[in-house]
Amino acid sequence: MGGGRSCVVADKMARELVDLPLGKFLFTRVSFDSTCNAPYFRLMDADGVFVYARPVGNFTLTFDPSRKRCTGWYDMRTGECYECPGKRDVSEKYEQCPECQQKTGFNPAFYNTTELSVQQAELNKKPHLLYLAYFSLETVKVGISNAGRGLARLLEQGARSAVILETFPSANVARQYEAQIARLPGLCESVQLRKKAQILVENSYDEVVARQKLEQVIAVIQRALNIQFSNPQFAELSSIMINGAALSSCTAIELWNQPRLSGAFVGLLGQLLIMEQQNRLLVTPMKQYLGNYVTITGDVAPLDLTPVQTSLF
Repeated sequence: MGGGRSCVVADKMARELVDLPLGKFLFTRVSFDSTCNAPYFRLMDADGVFVYARPVGNFTLTFDPSRKRCTGWYDMRTGECYECPGKRDVSEKYEQCPECQQKTGFNPAFYNTTELSVQQAELNKKPHLLYLAYFSLETVKVGISNAGRGLARLLEQGARSAVILETFPSANVARQYEAQIARLPGLCESVQLRKKAQILVENSYDEVVARQKLEQVIAVIQRALNIQFSNPQFAELSSIMINGAALSSCTAIELWNQPRLSGAFVGLLGQLLIMEQQNRLLVTPMKQYLGNYVTITGDVAPLDLTPVQTSLF
């Protein structure tokens, strides 16, 4: 492996981000570090050890979709990840087996259940952010996130810009505001991955326009709910995730279900991996490969790209 650097995550555990290793691994997560905001792939080696690798430069990922394994469980108190005790396979729609789901105990829709895990109840007591995430002029999402994760949650979603409206002492308080705001016209609580990819391909991004849109939405919320956010914190996220120059100079296409991805790394827009090959951008949703084995090489494998096809939506 290449040289690494340490980032300190929200739970104070030191996490070393290393250069993308070569070989065969279980592909278990795509995310961003909570402190330095760097994108990473979480890989598990043959010994059950998790590796947090930065995607940079030229590489090829070849996935084996014939088998999908449980991605393991996550200790929300320490931030540590562990291999699935039973090394189980899971069906296509799941990332964890029931045992690992229970060990993790995470439920993002905690407000829709009366049976909270101990882990989720503890997490809910921590400070949470209320935010607006900008994807396009027509798509602005309201949400909440554990404050200890910083911008990581927003980066995971692929929002191009965002604003943190307020920090509340608990998830339950933040959720009350989220629910009220989500009922206002023109706002949503979720954006499908396919929609995010479509926005990337079909819409240009302008930081100034995004900021203006968020300011307009804040004004609408404050009038409608008769509240005032004292210190909204704006964040431009697009430049953290992707190379804007590459986006404007290449033709974007989508490789929706191709098990081989290859080229020069351009960026990671949430769960969308963007690679450049043959002067074209290849946009690939990575969530479909979680739990698959992947073979990583440090070269560029020529791909058979359909000529002049700018979008496969």
